[in-house]
Amino acid sequence: MVMLVDAHCHLPEVRNYKIKDVIPVSTGYSHSSNRKTVELAKKLGIPFSLGIAPQSVIRIKDLSELDTWIEYIKEQKPNAIGEVGLDYHWAKEKHEIEREEITFYRMIELAEEMKLPLVIHSRKASGDVIDSLKMKNFPNRIMFHFFSGSLSEAKWIAGQGGLISVTPLHSKDRRTAIKEIPLENLVVETDAPYVGRTPDAVKESVGYIAEVKELDFNIVAEQTTKNAKKFFNFR
Repeated sequence: MVMLVDAHCHLPEVRNYKIKDVIPVSTGYSHSSNRKTVELAKKLGIPFSLGIAPQSVIRIKDLSELDTWIEYIKEQKPNAIGEVGLDYHWAKEKHEIEREEITFYRMIELAEEMKLPLVIHSRKASGDVIDSLKMKNFPNRIMFHFFSGSLSEAKWIAGQGGLISVTPLHSKDRRTAIKEIPLENLVVETDAPYVGRTPDAVKESVGYIAEVKELDFNIVAEQTTKNAKKFFNFR
């Protein structure tokens, strides 16, 4: 069987995971998690993504350390910038949303400067995330992790050459997106340990796509692996 790629997980938080037939892309979401991600990813020789996620900054009154966090990311040479974006589930107040926006804009600029793709966290905010990308005229590729947006948003992402990342969780909207979006624009993830317990649960995501698209498991496995390797630029 082809070596699968879990396009989004938080490996430092997965206990005693041993890589077998799944290559995990470990993802940071705060300065502290970025540091843990770098340490483990470089030890294991796996691809990794670094970023400051929206849910990490809503309660931080002073973003003065953002420059320091960004310099750290630059030094580590990640495969992508992420996870980053907007989250209106947790951010309720205007000042919280403003902190998310400031951070997201800086992450977009960082990805453009480093010529890296963006891994997007978008919760109840896909429209505004897309508007931000349009406003910034972001030139690089994008991946919407744990996609939960509308079909029209999914089609826009695919139209930009971007990726929709599919978790093992089933939903009506996700099923519609999987059915309508080309396989070349899909990858699989676990968001472990928060959705799948370990990266091995990515097999369930492959099975989900295979069932919806009425394709052989191995066809989905091969194509989503190819898509992820191209996006994160590793072999």
